[in-house]
Amino acid sequence: MKIKLTLVTLALCSGLFAQKKKNGTIYIEHPAIDVINQMYEAVNTKDSLKLASLIADDFKGYSGEEMNKDAEATTKEEFLQNVSAWQTYNRYFTLKQTDNGYPDAVEYKDETFSSLTWVYAWEKMTGIGGTTGVKFNQPRHVQYGVTDENQIVFVRIYQNQMPFTESWRSQRKLKDGQIYSHHPNINTVRKAIHALEFNDMDAFYEAFADTAQFDGLFNDWDNDPLNKEDFKALQMEFLASYTVNSFDCAWIKYYEFDSQRDYVQSWWRVSLTRKSDKKVTVIPVMLNHGFNDEGKIVRQNELWNQAKLD
Repeated sequence: MKIKLTLVTLALCSGLFAQKKKNGTIYIEHPAIDVINQMYEAVNTKDSLKLASLIADDFKGYSGEEMNKDAEATTKEEFLQNVSAWQTYNRYFTLKQTDNGYPDAVEYKDETFSSLTWVYAWEKMTGIGGTTGVKFNQPRHVQYGVTDENQIVFVRIYQNQMPFTESWRSQRKLKDGQIYSHHPNINTVRKAIHALEFNDMDAFYEAFADTAQFDGLFNDWDNDPLNKEDFKALQMEFLASYTVNSFDCAWIKYYEFDSQRDYVQSWWRVSLTRKSDKKVTVIPVMLNHGFNDEGKIVRQNELWNQAKLD
């Protein structure tokens, strides 16, 4: 019985490995890839005649995100108009191959696809909205069908639509919540910051949740925020060298957003005395404080120029 089972198992495994079937060849260099590179150059140099010569008259274009089954394909004329619009209404517009990817050209044996060479490209589209200032710097995947006459006859594009949504919204005036000049969260921030002025660290940290995070210009861009204990250590190190003379609030508001987390933003005139030589320095400091539902501060972001203390 064991022998029979082993033979059956081997037969099944052999059957699985025998499933492979070659259906074409993939090329890293191919005339069809050259056509796509010529298209990039024509787009980036605004050579409309060259671009038109690379697009077949029976061209069809599709969006990979299109959910409408009845959507009609983009024609050659519409494709060229779309490219022209991108060049006209955006600044610094470029379309190119990504730095960390390369296109593959595939010649299929399957009769359905063998009439074209298929180029699978990983691209990056960049630009700045001419009227909105919205930045486009997005990767996209594109499937190109290239004929034997070295013309692009088919395109299907997959790309992130969020920058387009933001650009559309930026054409309008949209409200995003409310601004409060007086609010319990504002009171919490003022009490906490003035506690620093009087060197009352217990009252300062009383305003913060145990899981609060601290960040700001003192931290590098990619670093994680500090937790409460790490920030305390950094703060004690600073206060060992400087005495706080005063924190004077120049401006404070509470922002209650519809699209993101709420926070209190405040500007302060801060006077410090360096203990080593008694030098007094006045610096501007901007603070952002986020809150939880219990009214505790869960994040602090501080922005000030440390070079002012040199």
